[in-house]
Amino acid sequence: MDQQEALAEIEREARRAGFSIATLCKRAGVHPTSFSRWKRTPGNPKPASASYNAIIGLRATLKTMKEERDAGEPKAAWA
Repeated sequence: MDQQEALAEIEREARRAGFSIATLCKRAGVHPTSFSRWKRTPGNPKPASASYNAIIGLRATLKTMKEERDAGEPKAAWA
């Protein structure tokens, strides 16, 4: 899976779970602008490279956020 596929999957899963990319990035310690710079778009045909650790961190944070939500923890815990 390349970087663009990984980022698209993370974005899709976050939205499906009801989390914004900004919230996910904040929890993962990634600036939302960095996430945008990593994605290929018509306005950004040559995206910056995301580190492997950043992508793994985003996935792990998303998993934690879903677990917290499913456990019934208060919204403040994952907002």
